[in-house]
Amino acid sequence: KQTYNFKGKKVLLVEDNQINVMVGKQILEKAGLTVDVAYDGLQAVKMVKANKYHIVLMDIQMPVMDGYTATVEIRKFNTKIPILALSASVFMDVKNKIYEHGMNGFIFKPFDPEDLLNQIQKLMLI
Repeated sequence: KQTYNFKGKKVLLVEDNQINVMVGKQILEKAGLTVDVAYDGLQAVKMVKANKYHIVLMDIQMPVMDGYTATVEIRKFNTKIPILALSASVFMDVKNKIYEHGMNGFIFKPFDPEDLLNQIQKLMLI
């Protein structure tokens, strides 16, 4: 089993589904990450402006502001932070849109915890 060195690393989990937030936080915190949660894209943009995160896990479909729009807004003031899209859709057009909007990768929901943590580790090395 892979070990991760996420000590001192901070992640913003952007997700509007309470169960996904619970499961996601549990996986991330167990791996040693500090987790903040935003429940919509607008809140996410404000939080990235106000705090230092090592990575953003961005749900794509949310109320108020979706993940695509939020990523475009974040990229206006932060081009470096890795943004990993969380999507329940496996369609090719979604994959293309993810990169077009400035995200660095994607993972499908429901996600495998190992897969998620490996992706985070890879993106944080960018």
